[in-house]
Amino acid sequence: MSRKVLFISVQTIKERTGLHANVDEKLVNPEIQTTQDMYILPILGTALYSRLQTGIENNDLTDKELDLIDTYITPALVHYVLAELPMGMSFQFYNKGLVRKTGTDQTEPNAADIVDVSNRYKARAEFYRNRLMLYVKQVASQGVYFQEYLNPGSGVDIIVPTNKAYTTTMHLDTPRDKLRKRASDLYQGGLPMAPEDDDEYLIIN
Repeated sequence: MSRKVLFISVQTIKERTGLHANVDEKLVNPEIQTTQDMYILPILGTALYSRLQTGIENNDLTDKELDLIDTYITPALVHYVLAELPMGMSFQFYNKGLVRKTGTDQTEPNAADIVDVSNRYKARAEFYRNRLMLYVKQVASQGVYFQEYLNPGSGVDIIVPTNKAYTTTMHLDTPRDKLRKRASDLYQGGLPMAPEDDDEYLIIN
């Protein structure tokens, strides 16, 4: 389903961010393809995503579609690419295996630095992704533009637009109605107590 039609260019990223002008485009283009498939496709859904790619190929995008790409997709995609690049550019595959690139007269960031930079750009990307989601939903609901958003198609490989713009790495495995604490412990750092002892216990909502 993925096609090699990119919504932004490497030059766009260089113009809008601190990405150095000398960075090889061959290292960035795969990240653009991957990030738009991972993050933009789920927002637009299969039909609208494919329509925009076809419009780029055929050079027949409407003014509304151009505005969608330039104003809403591009900022989100630029920052998602920057979130993925630190790891992608720091580690590369060679005949000998996985190698970390290093440079002379430079200070190499540690793993924590790389994660911090990635998270910083991802937070920005999710802000713009939320704007994109709200804009497409509002325009499509008016019944004139982006009707592909409302009709993404059917089939096992069809992606239906999502309503989630933000992600989290936190996983809470205990059901809320099973996690209880004494009222006195709830505000004093106490541990979760047994659910069968209901006396003086509060449900954590």
